[in-house]
Amino acid sequence: MPLRFSWRQALLVPIMLQSLLVLGSVAPLSAEPLGLDKSGPRVPLSTSGRFIVDANGHRFKLKSVNWYGAHTEKQVSAGLDRQPIGTIIGLIKDWGFNSIRLPFSNQMLHDTQPVPAERLLGNPQWIGMTPLQVFDETVKALTDAGLLVILNNHSSLSEWCCNFDYNGLWYHMGSSLAYNQSLEMWQQDWLMLAQRYQSNKLVVGADLRNEVRTMRFQDTYLPVSPNWGSADKNDWHRAAQEMGQRLLDQNPDLLILVEGINWRGTIPLLGSGDRPHLKPVRDLPIKFTRPDKLVYAAHNYGFTGPKHNGDDKTSAGNKRYRDLDEASFVATVQDEWGFVVEPEQFYTAPLWVSEFGVAHDDPGPEERAWFKRLVDVLIERDADFAYWPLNDEGYGLVSEDWSTNRKDDWRFADLKRLLQADGVQGPVPSARYSQLAISKGDDNQSSVKIDWLNGGSKGTCPDGFSMRGLSRDHRALCSDSRSDLASEPGVDLQVEAVNETATRYHGGGDWAGGWTKYECPLNTYAAGFSKHSWGTSGLLCLPAARPLSSACRTLWFDRGDQRSSLKGGDWAKDSYKAQCADDEYLGGMAQRSGKAGALLCCLIQ
Repeated sequence: MPLRFSWRQALLVPIMLQSLLVLGSVAPLSAEPLGLDKSGPRVPLSTSGRFIVDANGHRFKLKSVNWYGAHTEKQVSAGLDRQPIGTIIGLIKDWGFNSIRLPFSNQMLHDTQPVPAERLLGNPQWIGMTPLQVFDETVKALTDAGLLVILNNHSSLSEWCCNFDYNGLWYHMGSSLAYNQSLEMWQQDWLMLAQRYQSNKLVVGADLRNEVRTMRFQDTYLPVSPNWGSADKNDWHRAAQEMGQRLLDQNPDLLILVEGINWRGTIPLLGSGDRPHLKPVRDLPIKFTRPDKLVYAAHNYGFTGPKHNGDDKTSAGNKRYRDLDEASFVATVQDEWGFVVEPEQFYTAPLWVSEFGVAHDDPGPEERAWFKRLVDVLIERDADFAYWPLNDEGYGLVSEDWSTNRKDDWRFADLKRLLQADGVQGPVPSARYSQLAISKGDDNQSSVKIDWLNGGSKGTCPDGFSMRGLSRDHRALCSDSRSDLASEPGVDLQVEAVNETATRYHGGGDWAGGWTKYECPLNTYAAGFSKHSWGTSGLLCLPAARPLSSACRTLWFDRGDQRSSLKGGDWAKDSYKAQCADDEYLGGMAQRSGKAGALLCCLIQ
């Protein structure tokens, strides 16, 4: 919304460590939707590199529209008082959208009073239902019609978003004026919804929180600002990562959609602050045990800017996005969120620009130019998107009475080319990369939960991944680029840790003289590493699916970077690191005084 403001003995090694049914009448509309894939996707959806894919591994592009209302004071999606749900669905499909971003408030979920009848005059069959029951019926009607639904936690209170209010963070406590919500309440609401819609496979995603931003502290005007990675209660990275993992543990079919930070700093009305969006992902991405379920999200509106809160009176001197020339605009949004679709980086993921919109009447040349530029970026980046909104408002796409679509205004040409831009299609196989970081504790990205080295901090690659590199400051790179290494379930693990490996499994003898060495046995590969208080302390080795070569080399990195492949990007910025070549597996590591300084890289035949 616009910011108007056994392992046998306990470890299973995946790949194991791997229609139109509507209520009410449908208005006659055009026969050629602008961008609707009539076949629909085979669900569940997941990701492959920077693309969302269907169950067959074929690219599926989210061409979404926001349909709001359930998060506002009315607590039901707008238009249900004007037209039958079937008519509204017909409008959505006529545009060519294949999916709906459906906002809700936490307060709405718990309101047990029936929705006032006047809000449902177009759908009298729902009169007498609670807001959540109407939400249920709305979701069912959309998915029965073949449209995908992404649930969006838009606000805690049922009210318009997004001012300097009580909804900036995912929790708010200590107010006598507003709905109070603890972290635990927010988590339980999401878990309830995941369970409630688990059998409806066209409810494909959980958009964890809308426009995370500075909010009011209790009933004061003191600001509370979000952060990314500080490990405190306002750490959105931690909250989103924990919430997403809990949802995947309960419903592994969901996509988890995570926005960055929309605004941080002091009171927005004072104009001091900025919009990091997804920039912190470059150093600290979101990590799940299912890396193929993460999608990043971002918003962009012409009337706001990187340091502009949308109000010229309090953001004097700061440019709006519409004020930027084309080159500056493209560079800015690339820096804020466009970079996440760069292929084969440790942070690579699909990008869903889940809010952007513009007035249907003449908004002025700057706003027109901004909208065209953004559409150009979305097409060029082949990004997934969700227009804001469907509703009968200035930015909306439907008439005031919700009976027809607005296809006669200046926006139509740009929306048409966006909806018809299918981009990459078909199978999109892609190697995935993930960063491990254990300087502050465990980083277990495997679905298998086991303490494979008691007393040490451990980093474990996602299921089906192998370690590709290691840094001096306890970070590592994992990848599934050599998925042919991964073993079958039901095999033993090997931990080489704490004390130097006495036996040299590979040829070449003492491959790091004078250093403490940890070497995986023959036909195993490194899939995790550990540290104790004194430093790097060991490797987790998993059996390979086939015999591996013992032809190895030493890759030293105690005095500088030694990356034999640049795939994965700079996964350990500002630290020396080594990375085996793409045709090698990591078979050993050596350290001195707790600092890793050499890798044993062995040829994959």
